[in-house]
Amino acid sequence: MKYWVKTPRFVPYVFSELVWRFSPAKPNIYLTFDDGPSSLVTEDILSILEEESIKATFFCVGKNVIKNPDLYKKILSSGHSIGNHSMTHPNGWKANSGFYQNDINQATELINSNLFRPPFGKLNIKSLKNLKKKFQIVMWDVVSGDFDIKLKPEKIINNVVKNARNGSIIVMHDNDKFKDLTLSSLFPIIKGLKKKGFCFKPIPFNPLV
Repeated sequence: MKYWVKTPRFVPYVFSELVWRFSPAKPNIYLTFDDGPSSLVTEDILSILEEESIKATFFCVGKNVIKNPDLYKKILSSGHSIGNHSMTHPNGWKANSGFYQNDINQATELINSNLFRPPFGKLNIKSLKNLKKKFQIVMWDVVSGDFDIKLKPEKIINNVVKNARNGSIIVMHDNDKFKDLTLSSLFPIIKGLKKKGFCFKPIPFNPLV
């Protein structure tokens, strides 16, 4: 499995219309979770975040919001931010642009947010112009690797704590498939980042309606 733990500098330069990192002026970082809400892991993540008194951003999949409406409501009532992660999690590099945009628009009926993150980080370029009219498209500059079953928790922790910097957007998951890796690494990640002086912030979002 090939992926960049730290996004190379040239990528945000080439795709400057997307959000890769926030201002480095202050030691703020933005912890994000993709794919949920999940009945097996989201509740535990919320408990850890509450225990540590931090807020995060959840990029939710519409079909999972339908399955777990109470968890979705709890994310919001707990003061976290939400973003659109599509209805069915299509691969933007393979999907037809019409289907892709329709899938995202369907999710807006459930996820009332101007934030969007493309599933797999693979944006459908033909859809970019239209998506920009409605969304702030949020990518990342640090990938935890909690989806990589070949990794041990120690490696995931190191991926984040070593590479985080002021303004970093960090990707983790609330996905059934990876729950053990996510939950075993989340608390040490938070502790490690706090020790380095970082403050956790949710990504500000605006309702679409």
